[in-house]
Amino acid sequence: MQLIFQALIVIAIVVGYFVIDFNALYQKFQGEGSFVVQNQECNLKESSCVVTIEDGTVLEFEIVQKDIPLMKPLTFTLKSSNPSLENITLKIYATNMMMGTYELEFKNNGNGNYTAVGTLPTCPVGGMKWNADVQISKFSKIIGARFQFETDI
Repeated sequence: MQLIFQALIVIAIVVGYFVIDFNALYQKFQGEGSFVVQNQECNLKESSCVVTIEDGTVLEFEIVQKDIPLMKPLTFTLKSSNPSLENITLKIYATNMMMGTYELEFKNNGNGNYTAVGTLPTCPVGGMKWNADVQISKFSKIIGARFQFETDI
């Protein structure tokens, strides 16, 4: 009887390994996060935008290609008052149509400078509104900044 019980536990562990999305489960435990939204006067097509997040860190976000072309590589830069941020990602998604979610890892270039490179998809509707969430994963939650921008086509 004990051997059967042990075998069932092993089978459950193996099946769970292949069936359960542990990353999604971890994200649910962390929650949605606490984001500071950029000043509505700031336009990423004209300049970088600066926010101060929950822990006091100042973040300056910029999209290097100011026309923000679709289907071409974009460089996203981040300058931080904290030169040693860890577990920092960029999550980009459209707000007025389901265009998918794009998660990019920031590369630490030193001295509080970070870059990420990605491509946004094209849409025949045009006038897409996007959120770019800079996420810093702490053990128990996510903090960060939400930057908003639009694309023409």
